[in-house]
Amino acid sequence: MPFTINIKQTSVILGIFLLVTLLIAPSTNAKDTDAFFQDIQVALHSKDTIALQKSLSKYILKTNELSEEEYTSSSTEISAFLREANEVDASIYLAQWLSNEDANELNAAVRYRWMMITSYDLMFFSQLSSASNMIEKSLLSIKKWEPSSKSALNTQANLYHIYGQLLVKQKRVAEALPYFYQAEEWFKNIQPDHPSIFTINIILGEAFLNAKDYIKAEQYTKQALNIIPEGRVDAISYLYGILASAVRQQARPQDALNIIHQYLRNPVDPRKDYFLYFSLVHIEVLRDLKEFKAALILARETHSLAQEVNNKSYLKEAKRHLGFLESYFGNMVEAEKLLSEAIYSATNKLNDTSPEVYLEYVEILEKLNRYPIALEYHKLFHATYVKERDRIDRAAIANLEQQQKNLKLEQETIVSSTKLAPAEANNKRAQFKSRVWMWAAAILVLIMTVILIMLIQLRKKSHELHYMAKHDQLTGLGNRHAFLQALNTSPSHLLIVTDIDRLKYYNDLYGHQKGDQLIQSYATHVSSFLEPEGARLFRIGGDEFAILIEAPFSVRKVEDCITCAILQLQKDGFTEADASYGIATREEVKTDFDWISLADQRMYQMKQSRKA
Repeated sequence: MPFTINIKQTSVILGIFLLVTLLIAPSTNAKDTDAFFQDIQVALHSKDTIALQKSLSKYILKTNELSEEEYTSSSTEISAFLREANEVDASIYLAQWLSNEDANELNAAVRYRWMMITSYDLMFFSQLSSASNMIEKSLLSIKKWEPSSKSALNTQANLYHIYGQLLVKQKRVAEALPYFYQAEEWFKNIQPDHPSIFTINIILGEAFLNAKDYIKAEQYTKQALNIIPEGRVDAISYLYGILASAVRQQARPQDALNIIHQYLRNPVDPRKDYFLYFSLVHIEVLRDLKEFKAALILARETHSLAQEVNNKSYLKEAKRHLGFLESYFGNMVEAEKLLSEAIYSATNKLNDTSPEVYLEYVEILEKLNRYPIALEYHKLFHATYVKERDRIDRAAIANLEQQQKNLKLEQETIVSSTKLAPAEANNKRAQFKSRVWMWAAAILVLIMTVILIMLIQLRKKSHELHYMAKHDQLTGLGNRHAFLQALNTSPSHLLIVTDIDRLKYYNDLYGHQKGDQLIQSYATHVSSFLEPEGARLFRIGGDEFAILIEAPFSVRKVEDCITCAILQLQKDGFTEADASYGIATREEVKTDFDWISLADQRMYQMKQSRKA
């Protein structure tokens, strides 16, 4: 019987043939991608940048032919290799390549999957601007994209999630919120308890904390703590840190400390960088409660941990806290070193140094009697404070504007669905617009008031620092800086350098307070005798004074005046006190330095002659 095949049989055979072909094709493509993958490994090992870039782009183009499961697995594997090899440049190259026309051959799902993975790699390498530029170039097409699978929808949600994070890093919280809300909705559609919903709540808590909306920061952080996914114990210390910080900023330091203790009663094994953030908040709370001894111990431990983790931003904060606490306990040299390092350590972030760091540094400089430098840093404090307030107020206005846009969209939806009268809708929009402008005006008035108060305080502080920079605090006389300035600006005739004898005797026997009284008494009596004669007195050291006399004045008369001042000093009860002095005329020398040296030398000759 002859072998015959009808049309139906033919269709069945062709169907089987096509099925077999489809089953074989992915494995063939997978073999091709394996070859490119080996090229990538060779380039990584040899550190051949050009070869690596070519292999990466060829590999990605080849994944266009793979199944969803295969290209998802491939992108994850490549990401792990790049991170392990610390290939920052390769990740930046991929971001640029995925944004240009060469990547147009890729299917949307494949291209956006690679964008998502590359974004996470760039954030891992702290290359935030590269990630932001890549997403922004494709943002419109990402918004229009309609994913055909849950995996693709997960990619789209993650891109929204990532872009929201990048906006938050740029202090653009109001712009970030719609992306977070949309991403959260998509994640819930994929899986009601999707792990990324937990991450979004963490980021929103952090974002509102940075925007100084502490009530919302507390709200979102508590939500995150209530939905911690299984296995995410690494983030718990960080969450408790954000929550404690949000509560502390609401002037509730004891509540914040209770939150910290709540975590410490049952701590999990945290990531070191997350626990470092938690510890920094713990120090701030202890400082608020004035528990400075405990804060100092914790600050030293935290500083060591920050050095180990090598997170520049956290190390900066750790140095700031430790510097303040060392200053509180009198370790001024170490405190000045730490605060200086905190100010000048770069972290590649906007608003790198907070106003509080400058202010704490000013206080240390004042304690070290470095008033001119303190004045300069107080100006930096003021400029940073005004800039910070301006950023916060602009963010508040932006939030109001975003709320206005959202409400407008809601109103338009209500109008279309319920056919409300246009006049009524317009009236509501007008009322809302009026309220927004009223709030904006109130915020601007508040800004101007804060700036005015700060300017008044700055002027007052500037006057005080200017005075302190040129005057001795103990006696009210000009200091060494004022003395050297006077030498350059006034044509003086006589220079007297005088030193109190037996000051150490009074300091050792009665204490430094008695020694300070001796210095004040001597300054008062010398001034009373010589200032009427046109003399100018300066305290240029601990027990050392300089006197400048412009008008012609006899040396004998100077000696009589100082002798009278010493007699008055002894009448005040300082019977063991005396003074040595040296007198030099301007005509005896050529330079100011020689003039000071000559008077100083004669003063020491008198002191030595009395000991002989």
